[in-house]
Amino acid sequence: MPGFRSIRWRIVVRFSLLTAAILAVVYFYSISQFRQYYLDQHRHHLGAEALLLSGHGQLRDGLAESRWQAGDSDLVRLVGAWSSQLDARVTIVVADGGVLADSLGDTSTMASQLEQPEILAAFADGTGYSVRTSRAMGTEMLYAAAAVFAQVDDAGNADSGENVEAAVGVLRVSVPSSEVDSALDPLRRTVLVVMLLAYSALVGIVLVISSGTARPFRHLIQAAARLAQGELGVRIEPKGRDEAGQLAKVFNRMRDRLESQVASVSRERERLTSVLDNLLDGVFILDGEGRVRLCNLVAVRMVGLETRKSTGSTAESEEAVELEERAAALRDSPDSSASSQFDRQSLRGQPLAQIVRDHRIVETWEDCRHEGNQAESIFQWGNKTTRVIALPFVAGGSDGFIVLLQDMTELHRLERVRRDFVSNISHELRTPLASLQALTETLRDSALDDPAAAPRFLDRIETEVDALAQMVRELLELSRIESGQVPFRFQPVPVSETVLTPVERLQPLAARSDINLIVDLPHRLPQVYADSERIHQVVTNLVHNALKFSSEGGSVIISADANLEGQKVTISVSDTGIGVPVEDTDRIFERFYKADRARASLGTGLGLAIAKHIVQAHSGRLWVDSIENRGSTFSFTLPVAPNGNRTQTAR
Repeated sequence: MPGFRSIRWRIVVRFSLLTAAILAVVYFYSISQFRQYYLDQHRHHLGAEALLLSGHGQLRDGLAESRWQAGDSDLVRLVGAWSSQLDARVTIVVADGGVLADSLGDTSTMASQLEQPEILAAFADGTGYSVRTSRAMGTEMLYAAAAVFAQVDDAGNADSGENVEAAVGVLRVSVPSSEVDSALDPLRRTVLVVMLLAYSALVGIVLVISSGTARPFRHLIQAAARLAQGELGVRIEPKGRDEAGQLAKVFNRMRDRLESQVASVSRERERLTSVLDNLLDGVFILDGEGRVRLCNLVAVRMVGLETRKSTGSTAESEEAVELEERAAALRDSPDSSASSQFDRQSLRGQPLAQIVRDHRIVETWEDCRHEGNQAESIFQWGNKTTRVIALPFVAGGSDGFIVLLQDMTELHRLERVRRDFVSNISHELRTPLASLQALTETLRDSALDDPAAAPRFLDRIETEVDALAQMVRELLELSRIESGQVPFRFQPVPVSETVLTPVERLQPLAARSDINLIVDLPHRLPQVYADSERIHQVVTNLVHNALKFSSEGGSVIISADANLEGQKVTISVSDTGIGVPVEDTDRIFERFYKADRARASLGTGLGLAIAKHIVQAHSGRLWVDSIENRGSTFSFTLPVAPNGNRTQTAR
């Protein structure tokens, strides 16, 4: 079980086993010593009794005179009486080893005892002792023997000649050794109980001590687990100066260093993320297998991550479906606030092919991986022109790739505008220059001497020169407006003043063209904060264009509307003319741009471009809503004037 693998139980188990082994050794050693002590006590007791009985006069005389035979009744009664008194076995052995009497056995069946160690010792030293198994009884016995001495002559006869004292027999007393074990049982039980109690007490003490010893380590394990889960604020309070206290100090230093390193890594990552998010290009950082490690918000917006319904595909990855559902709202949002709410961490580990869902991007990355060099491609992706650049890099000992997504739409648009500008200005200049060249050549050839034709040709030349001069002036004015060099005198101005003055100037042109020019201004419009002369120029341009492209019997309406919440006033010029083609609505505000049907009409093609920049200088916006062959509505906004009548000149 995991609990028994802890340091606490390892200490307890090892100490318990060691203590049990020591107590077992002490127990068996003490019991063996007690048993030996009891054996010695019994030996001395039996020896004393044997010596006492061996001096019995009747026994000594009988053995010395050899008047008893084996099994003699008087001797048997005497031995039985002694056995009863001593509660022991009593045996009489003669000098040749034969048994004369035994209190517990039949002497006729007993073998010679002369070889028994206690008998040999008794004949040799007067007393003898031994612990051995009795052949007659089959149990371990404790023997004590004492020699029976009597006065005998040199021939071994008693009471004759010169007598000497000699051993004429041996009296042996024996008891079963089980009596010693029985006497030891209470002591053995007592010692065992005491040792068990001591063992239990020691184990309990070790449990308490080991619990206290293991507690700092448990706290350290818990703190390390919390640290592994990201709780960098966890600390351990060192207690004491032992190993646990030193380990707690080392852990706290490690935590502080880890927190510092994590903070440093986080700052570097935030700095990298900030740099990536402020790039104009989409960036995907991939590992060697093409899985996303990092990306910026521009990349998230460019790939769209919109839900794609794959025809005939029924095995879409659940992760891909979830990813696309979470980003569905992201694509619909034009700003980056929705992108910032998208959890880019969900893209980590996802294959690039699953995220971009465009084989051309994936093929560009695969070319880079196979060739080991930069690879790039440019293609039309939806309504945008996209450039893909894949670069290999090595960081941290592992390969990786950077995939850049560049939106080239604006660059291509500017290039197209540049080409169109060159084409348009060439077209606009070619016509008057060709006319001037033709007129000049005609005058040189013959018309100069013709009084009637010369003035007419000179008037034509003057007209073309005025047109060129007007074009140059408008180009210079547009350039100055774009560069902020034109002064604007902002002041509170009534909307009617910005509209009625240009309308009055163009009223004769409308009457000649049989077009109704209508002004529809609501009452109580707030004043606008504008340069009235510049706004006159805008209104004049819009109304003049409306009259120029409207047919006889049509109408041009100038209206206004206030949006007080947005602090804007919108002025609109609507006509019933030929309208603007859909493909031209985004380009009619470019310099020199004209719809094909307007190529033959008069004008430089700079009016709307100038009007757009004037409105933008007023923090407004100019746009067109048009239906081809039904008419157009040009609208622009102006800011509502603040309280007061102060004026301001801005450049």
